[in-house]
Amino acid sequence: MKKKYYILIIVSIILLGFLLFYIFCKKKKEFEVDISKINLNIEIERFDKDFENIPKGDFYSQVEFMENRYEEFFEIYNYDIIAIVGSDNSAYLSYVNTFLNDFSVVQARKHVDKEFANMDDITEDLTYGFKHLLYYYPNAYIPRIVSFIAGFNQSVVLTDNYIGIGLDKYLGKDCELYDMLEIPEFSKIEMSREQIALDVLAAWVEAEYPFYSDSENLLDNMIYNGRKLYFLYSMFPNFEPERINKYTKEQMDFCEKFEREMWTSIIENKLLFSSDALTIKKFVGSAPFTYQFGQDSPPRTGNWLGFRIVHSYMKNNDIELDELMEELDFQKILNLSKYNPKYN
Repeated sequence: MKKKYYILIIVSIILLGFLLFYIFCKKKKEFEVDISKINLNIEIERFDKDFENIPKGDFYSQVEFMENRYEEFFEIYNYDIIAIVGSDNSAYLSYVNTFLNDFSVVQARKHVDKEFANMDDITEDLTYGFKHLLYYYPNAYIPRIVSFIAGFNQSVVLTDNYIGIGLDKYLGKDCELYDMLEIPEFSKIEMSREQIALDVLAAWVEAEYPFYSDSENLLDNMIYNGRKLYFLYSMFPNFEPERINKYTKEQMDFCEKFEREMWTSIIENKLLFSSDALTIKKFVGSAPFTYQFGQDSPPRTGNWLGFRIVHSYMKNNDIELDELMEELDFQKILNLSKYNPKYN
C-alpha cells in the first residue's frame, strides 16, 4: 500500500512538473519571434570617460577629438544636458572644470566607475531588443549609443543619430547617493541597470509614435501607454512582466489578481473618459500607489490595464505591430478588443 502511495506521489509530481513547464513555455512563446538571422552587435561608447579627459593633456586636441568623434551629441551634451557653454566659447574649459569638480558629479563618477566597470549585460540586452526592433521594422535606423553623466538630471536622451544613457540615473535602488538626493522609494525601482535597455527602446518608440489625442482623456492615456508596454513586451519577450512594468513581483501579482476589480472601479466611477489632468495622473503617473485602489496597489495601474486592452485587441484582430503603433483611434482599439477582464 505504501509503495503504491509513493508511486502516486511521484507520478503527481512529474505531471505537475510537465504542467508548469507547459504553462511557462506557453507564456514565453507569446511574443517570441525568430531573430537568429538578424546580424547586429550593439556597442556602448563611453562618452562619459572621454568627456572627463578634456581638461587632461592638450585641451584643444581633446576638444577636437570630442567634436570629431561625437559630432552633434557633443554640443547637445554641452548646451542641453549639462547646460554649459559651447566648446567654441573662450570660457569653455572653466565651465567643464566647474562641472567635473561639482560634488554631486564627483560622487556620481565614483559610483558609475564601480557599477559600470563591465557593461556586457547591458550591451546584450540592447542587442537583443534592437534585433527585435529590426525584426518588426527591417528599415529602422539604429542610432549610436553613448553613455554620459549629467548630475542625475537625465536618464535617456534621443537625437537623430544618437541615444545617450545617463549612467548616474541607473546606479541601483540601494545606492546611497539616491538617499542623499531624497529620491522617493517608488522611483528607485526604475533606477537600476536592468532598466536601461527598456528605457532606451521606450525612448525610441515615444519619439517614433508621440502621443496625440483630440480628447486627451483617461482612456486615451491608458491605451497609449499600454500600447507602449505591448511594444516593450515584443522587444523583450524573455523579460519578466514585472521588469517591463517596473514593478516588484508583489505589485505585478496585485495587478493580475485585481484586474477585474480595478477595471470595474474605473467604469462604475465614470472615470474612463475623464479629461481631468489630476485624475489621469493618478492612474498613469509615477507615484507610491494608485490612489483609487488604495495603498497596497502599485502605481501606473492604468497603464497596465491599457496593456491588457491592447493585448486583447491584438489577440482578437489580425493586426501587425506597426499597424497597432500607427493607430490613433484609441476608442476603436477598446471597441475591437472585446476586453473583458473576467475572461482575458
